[in-house]
Amino acid sequence: MTENKTLVNNPIALHSCLENLQANVFVADKDFNLVYMNVQARKTLKTIEPTLQEVYQVNVEDILGGSIHRFHKSPEKVEAILKNPLALPHELNFEFGDVILGTAINAVWDETGQLEAYVVNWEDITESEKLERALHIKLRELNDANQELLKRNRQIEQDEVELKEAHAEQHKTHAYLNIKLAELKQSNQDLESFATIASHDLMAPIRKIINFAGLLLENGSRFSENEKFLLDKIINSGMRMRLLMDDILVYSRLAGSSFTFESINLNDVLSEVMAILSDQIMETNANIQFKPLPVIEANKTQMVQLLQNLLSNSLKYRKEGVAPVVKISATMEKEGFIKISLEDNGLGVKDEYADLIFQPFERLSPQIEGTGMGLAICKKVVVSHGGEITVKSLPDGGGSVFNIKLPERHSK
Repeated sequence: MTENKTLVNNPIALHSCLENLQANVFVADKDFNLVYMNVQARKTLKTIEPTLQEVYQVNVEDILGGSIHRFHKSPEKVEAILKNPLALPHELNFEFGDVILGTAINAVWDETGQLEAYVVNWEDITESEKLERALHIKLRELNDANQELLKRNRQIEQDEVELKEAHAEQHKTHAYLNIKLAELKQSNQDLESFATIASHDLMAPIRKIINFAGLLLENGSRFSENEKFLLDKIINSGMRMRLLMDDILVYSRLAGSSFTFESINLNDVLSEVMAILSDQIMETNANIQFKPLPVIEANKTQMVQLLQNLLSNSLKYRKEGVAPVVKISATMEKEGFIKISLEDNGLGVKDEYADLIFQPFERLSPQIEGTGMGLAICKKVVVSHGGEITVKSLPDGGGSVFNIKLPERHSK
């Protein structure tokens, strides 16, 4: 009778099976030294032999007899398996440079239950591991992007809340400003009405004082020279009072009245001003020099008031015994503005008074006739046109220069 031996009890048949198995198999002794590799394992290692040579300076044949754990990036993990073989089977990855081998380690026990060897089967998982790592990176990037998106969404929600609050506050501010604007408009109208009524009511007695004093002076034969002098002083004071009331009325109307803008040629405005001041120009023997001025959108009446007061100021505040020289020019500025410059050779203005002279009733030289309202009117006109006016003295007592910045156009 022929004994029927099984594959397990036939070492030759078992060896043949392992050699021809289409899987990578290692056998290691109790100390994890490699004692066997099958044909498939040898063939697979041959494909990564250049990497083994580069990283570990060994060939495939040199691996037999050496410890497997030297090829693991964390040898302490392999040592942990050796100390606790009952924890098997265990999966472990070995890296050879860019090559990654996924292994499954199992223990082999003898008939007495003693550890005899380890069987390691493995496969090249480089591509799948790289894909998995790339996937992890992408997932992490996606998670970071989601976190950033959540953060931005929270910020947007917060911004929306703040925007709503800002809109509500803006609405309240607009309502408040509209109320204040209405109050200001009413106040300006009241001021204009008051100034008109006051000037009219004051003009009547002033005219009577001037007329009655003039009539008395015409019959001067009955008065002494001192009395005639006093009557003349009354007439001159009355005329100055009338001029002051006229300037106050002009100033108040600039504060309260609405006005329209139109396209005007500043050269025509200057010609009109010079005609108005022709007597003063001839009397002072003034030399008025000007370069071509631009066409701008403005209120013509107010532009006449502006240039008339500025030119009159230069003629009045002249140096004694020196004929006034006034130079008028204009240049284009940025952002649609023009700058008009009026330079004179007069007394000049000290820097500490550069702002003060634009205040109502301010007169730096009381001995020079005037109401102290001319430059205040100038500033009012410039501000009402959305501009600004400044003055500075020229060096070495050379006079002063007024710079007026005005918009060339006004929005409809």
